[in-house]
Amino acid sequence: MNHSLDLLDDLPQQADKLLGIWPKEKWHPRALKILEEECSGDQPLGIAYSGGSDSTFCLLLIFAAFPKWRKKMMVLHYNHQLRGAESDCDESFVSTMSRSLGLRCLIEKPSNHHKRDENTLRMLRLEFWKKLQQKEGINTIIQGHHLDDVAETFLWRIPRGTSVDGLISPKPVSKIDQTTILRPFVCIAKDSIRESLENCSVPWKEDTSNQANTYLRNKMRNMVLPHWKKASDRDLLQGIASTRELLQNDSEALEFHALESLQQCRSGSRLKLATLQRLPLATQKRVLQKWIGEYTQKDAFLDSLATKAAQLVKLLLNAEFSVMQLSDQYFVRKKEDYLELEAADVMVPIPYITTAQNCSVFLPNGSKISTEKLIAQGDLFEKILGKKINPQEEAFLSADNLKGDLFVRSRFQGDTFMPLGAPGAKKVSDWMIDRKWTEGQKVQTPVFLNSSNEIVWIPGFPPAEFTRVSTADKWVIRLTYRHSGT
Repeated sequence: MNHSLDLLDDLPQQADKLLGIWPKEKWHPRALKILEEECSGDQPLGIAYSGGSDSTFCLLLIFAAFPKWRKKMMVLHYNHQLRGAESDCDESFVSTMSRSLGLRCLIEKPSNHHKRDENTLRMLRLEFWKKLQQKEGINTIIQGHHLDDVAETFLWRIPRGTSVDGLISPKPVSKIDQTTILRPFVCIAKDSIRESLENCSVPWKEDTSNQANTYLRNKMRNMVLPHWKKASDRDLLQGIASTRELLQNDSEALEFHALESLQQCRSGSRLKLATLQRLPLATQKRVLQKWIGEYTQKDAFLDSLATKAAQLVKLLLNAEFSVMQLSDQYFVRKKEDYLELEAADVMVPIPYITTAQNCSVFLPNGSKISTEKLIAQGDLFEKILGKKINPQEEAFLSADNLKGDLFVRSRFQGDTFMPLGAPGAKKVSDWMIDRKWTEGQKVQTPVFLNSSNEIVWIPGFPPAEFTRVSTADKWVIRLTYRHSGT
């Protein structure tokens, strides 16, 4: 239903009618409990509202179910301005709907042009909410996610590889920084939401971009989920709702186990390595995440803390592991039988290390490098000559042009380098400045050298010109670099 600004004069009465169809007993109990127990004071309550059917459903039900809270309710809308006049029309609809309910409406727009990928759009909304938390004191925000969103998230995350925590999103209750996010309607299907709005003659705005398969989530929603529902031998969405609840119970059990295990592993501010490594891998990850978070909770890199903890679990399986850089400020070091978290006054440089063929080497920041000697033939040869190489992760060098061992270290002052296709050599520092590398990248990116101390490759660049592979080469050297964040 797309009734532009033709809103009902009796919208509050229609909201009450909608509540009659969907009383609080049908809401998700976890979100409802937090809503009733922690939001009854005078603190402002934010309701995220795009104008779509799910957020309209959410807005009206919260309005009808908690009449005594209406003075503190605030409607929150972020206009990404991605659809021109249509986006502005949505904003106008949101403003008019808010006025019809007598609610204050807070609207934000981007200050400049931004990327259209899903992560950027999400981060812009989160930044908006963070500002509202600081300026308006909004510590709780309600969103209108529904059961189809849970199914889409399943489809979206499974191919990427995800844990239990990834599969239970969107959760009925979650926390981002100091803001609590409540989703009371994740147990209700989208079709039921729309049918109820139509029965109550409530309008909403349809986002036409949802029909385009530009974003992966849209592809899952439009191309996969309908067929999955049709192919299932039972109610797919109810099955997913049950699965999400069971997985959340498992997640909470893991959290309980991790808290107990953390206490067992503690030795002051350190962790006992042997005790930690006797735990299941999933518990190790949670223990490390909690331990690191205790000491770094005010730092921005916490967004990637789960990834860092998972990477550290893998590194601990290697007997040669000694240190992993977490950020520019912190690193984890193994000292005898303990793990210690240390603040880094300076970033840890890569020492002078000899590489060996078919053997991986872990660097101080947790990254991994390896060297292989391969026969240059068939698809591999076509890949090299066709320049189908990702210079961030690998390089192929002529074995005939390399004598002796290969080495790796951090860059030195005065290093020069001439990558393939460059008009000439210049200082490595200048190459890095040209690419706007951060100080962390400059120090922690390995520099590969031959036995004559000539640079043969720096990840992010093609290999050196003098290592160029030709049709006369029978053997090539493959260098690989896996950054700790990948």
